[in-house]
Amino acid sequence: MFTPAARLRHTFSELESAMAALSDLITQTAATVPVNACCFPLPDVASGDEHEPVTHIEVSRLDGAAAITAALDGYRQWYIRPGCSAKASFRLPGYLVLPAALKPELQALTEDINRLKGEFRAQVQEAEGRDQKFALVHDTLPGLITLQVYRHLVLLPHSVSRLGFTWANKQIIQKIDKDKLVKQLSDARLSPPPLTDAQTWLQCVDREIYDVKRLPPGVELRLRRPVKTHPMVNVRWSEELTPRQQQVKAHLPLLLCQDELPAITALGHYPPATSRKRRAARITDDPLIPRLHIYPYRPVS
Repeated sequence: MFTPAARLRHTFSELESAMAALSDLITQTAATVPVNACCFPLPDVASGDEHEPVTHIEVSRLDGAAAITAALDGYRQWYIRPGCSAKASFRLPGYLVLPAALKPELQALTEDINRLKGEFRAQVQEAEGRDQKFALVHDTLPGLITLQVYRHLVLLPHSVSRLGFTWANKQIIQKIDKDKLVKQLSDARLSPPPLTDAQTWLQCVDREIYDVKRLPPGVELRLRRPVKTHPMVNVRWSEELTPRQQQVKAHLPLLLCQDELPAITALGHYPPATSRKRRAARITDDPLIPRLHIYPYRPVS
């Protein structure tokens, strides 16, 4: 009977073997036919700087053989790197355009890799608590960053006419039910966070409950939580599909299998020189419950 650590180690070993097979396939293909490849390396985030506001990101560029090497290394960038933050995950936007004839073999390999990534994640989640999960991973595979193992490789399913790399700097906005929020706060009254005085916590939560209950009837609540700036790519399909365009996270180089090169808009520095104007916000800038990112919202009649 395998222990959880032995099972995790075995799955990780299978994942490494599958990734090696993918690397061999792409390397051998590039040795015989032209492979159009490009990567946009981002600067490392130093340990301790992960919570600093992002005001500027300098993007560099690799093409051809250098991009293929960077992509294959990036797919297996799973461990903490010296001097780099373990909380700011590694990202390498880019693309590899491989021959259309390679798609059946490449699809089988990427599906196998993503299946193993899913199995690895499921085995980690079987551990009961957060501390147990951490211990299972880091006692078994010291220095591993699970998020970077969990990320699936993306083989685009259809032929593409355009790839447009860009930056996403959005917010998660979600409607909040007042009664459910009051119940959530009430349940939290007797569960103070670590290192928090119980009486101080009670007073804080009771004040939050009072603030929610005293809202006028016409005011709703919204969760408005910022999302860290990250690269995205707008994909436009060659075929008449619905929808014709799709937005994909550009955490790792995309894999494409087609003989015709799509039009490419490269990833530029952040912030872009020009950005679209946003509609005026209907959500106030003053949070009702700052620690939960809860804001009052008055619908426009």
